Amino acid sequence: MKMKVNLSNLRLKPQRGLTTREFIMLALLVVALEGYFLVNYILAPAYDDYASAVRELQERQQALDDIKRDYARRNEIEAEIKDAEGKLAVIQAQLPPYVSQEEAVFSLKDYSDRSGLSIKSISFVNAGELPLSVVPAGGTEDKAPFTAPVPVLVEQQVTINFMGDYRQVYDFLSNVETNSRKGSLKSITLQKNDDGTLNGVMTLSFPSYWDEYEGRKPFVMTPESESGKASLFDEYTGYSTSGQARSEALKPAPRPDFYITLNSYLNNSAKVFMMNYYNAGSEAIEDRNETVTAQMTLNGADGKYTFSYKLGAYDIVGDTPTEIKDGKIRMEVLVQPRRSDEDRVGLVLDITNNTGVPFEITVKGDDPSNPRFMTGRTVGNVMVIQANG
Repeated sequence: MKMKVNLSNLRLKPQRGLTTREFIMLALLVVALEGYFLVNYILAPAYDDYASAVRELQERQQALDDIKRDYARRNEIEAEIKDAEGKLAVIQAQLPPYVSQEEAVFSLKDYSDRSGLSIKSISFVNAGELPLSVVPAGGTEDKAPFTAPVPVLVEQQVTINFMGDYRQVYDFLSNVETNSRKGSLKSITLQKNDDGTLNGVMTLSFPSYWDEYEGRKPFVMTPESESGKASLFDEYTGYSTSGQARSEALKPAPRPDFYITLNSYLNNSAKVFMMNYYNAGSEAIEDRNETVTAQMTLNGADGKYTFSYKLGAYDIVGDTPTEIKDGKIRMEVLVQPRRSDEDRVGLVLDITNNTGVPFEITVKGDDPSNPRFMTGRTVGNVMVIQANG
């Protein structure tokens, strides 16, 4: 069955337009959407960039102000750096950042020479396995691992067999305790012989200290050359066929009252070292690779002298009267050779001698064409002797 549709009977209702209210609401919706996209995708990023630029400008301005302040006090900062370097040099002279059997042997020889105590043998305790102690880092746990210091303390023990008298033992231990390089006595055993001399054994400790992050420093050894006689059969100075003359020639000269050591700039110890042999606590050091100045004054009466000297940060006063031996006050200056043109270590010593007796300075190992040691202003009787070797 077929149905027929008469299109003429269909009545289509015409669509009406938007009302004014609907049009306004639609317009407001479009404006709101445009505003949303404008704020979130254009204005907000631009404002964030602006705020970031303002903060960066403030930070850079603060950094610039800090640089200007630091630049204004650059001389003060340089002085602080030099002061810190000087303090570090003193600490490293006391607790060197290395472990060296050679240094221990040289130190023992120096103590023996200055005290007269005879060392018969030297042995190192557990030299193959030195006791390492890691010092607690304290407040460094908040730092990054690669910047946190790891202090390491090493104790090297040395046992020596010795022979001498009580005074020599006392002087030897005094040298150990008062030397700029820290050391201590761990144990000692003494035995008195029938002739009054002493035999004994003592164990000494030589501590070292360094930061494990920076690592251990090497010990630089600069041995001095020893000049001997051209012939084994040459007569020595003062040789005589008479026994009396030989005994006078073999009589030891008085020990120098003062010692000065001028080391190479490559040496790990202090570059300039000064002391009075007969007065404990008289050590003064300077560790700069340049020519430095020192001032020394000697006063005396009744066959004795007192002294004072200034070297770097040290102001030493020896007000205990010390005996003048054989009519002279003596100083020995030991000089290491220069290693290169960069080696500028040197000393200019101003001397005022008010004692009325000669002040004799013996300089060993210096280069006359480019000397490390020089006298500056001198008052009184001062003699300088250049010795070979």
